[in-house]
Amino acid sequence: MHILMTGGTGLIGTATCAALYATGHKLTILTRRGRPATNDVTYVTALKDCAEPVDAVINLAGAGLADRRWSGAYKRQIVSSRVDLTRDLVAWLGELEQTPKTLISASAIGYYGAADERTFAEDGLPGAGFAAALCQSWENEAGRATEYGTQVSLLRFGVVLAREGGALGKMTQSFRLGVESWLGSGAQWLSWIHLADAVRVIEHVLDCDRPAHVYNTVAPQPARHRELAHEVGRRSNTWLRLGVPAFAARVMAGEMAKELLLSGQRVLPAQLLEDGFQFYYPNLKEALADLMPGKD
Repeated sequence: MHILMTGGTGLIGTATCAALYATGHKLTILTRRGRPATNDVTYVTALKDCAEPVDAVINLAGAGLADRRWSGAYKRQIVSSRVDLTRDLVAWLGELEQTPKTLISASAIGYYGAADERTFAEDGLPGAGFAAALCQSWENEAGRATEYGTQVSLLRFGVVLAREGGALGKMTQSFRLGVESWLGSGAQWLSWIHLADAVRVIEHVLDCDRPAHVYNTVAPQPARHRELAHEVGRRSNTWLRLGVPAFAARVMAGEMAKELLLSGQRVLPAQLLEDGFQFYYPNLKEALADLMPGKD
């Protein structure tokens, strides 16, 4: 297939491009900065430059939610990079003579809001807060592509764990200094997925004749933040266990700490399991054994 991708230079996008190219697909990546074409990828800086018919679109673009404190300006950047870009992307699809069969569009489990005592499958109701409102608007814009006959699947990603880049390195910085740490009580849920499985979910949806409209893109065994800390600590040379008080996290990260760091959601991949999807890394212990090799 000829696949157009946004966010193709990010953590998930880079890994997905490599996997799709390896299986024979042709890739065009929409990027803000022009790059010379390679043997496996063509880069465009505007949708109108994608001249050839597109069979599928994978929409992964978006400024990182946890990359920095949520100032008013950064929140506007987050919304623009997701909601506005998706709106423009769908409007472009509507102008094509031959519309793509499939749009796979990223979302996030922030859709459900912060709720540590509840469990969410794909039919869970939307929550409240900035992240939840963002995801709802983001998904609504992507869903408009169905008006043009394009099949839309929304991937609500959990925290993606990778060997390099992504959340794991940021969450375990103190471990390099010998300190096993967690934020707040550490009892908040972490619904996560290994990068390799995240890519495989995208491939799974791409290959489905009739994929579902929503997929919780998380491993089947969520964990508490403190469980992650203990498992990483077991694989590290730590000499001290120390929780970061909630008030300190709020001072450092403000609203973002309240929504993303000090609370969480217990989210299950019900639709993927119904589809028969087999996770390479269903639990945290197996995932970290791959991501932190040689540290058992």
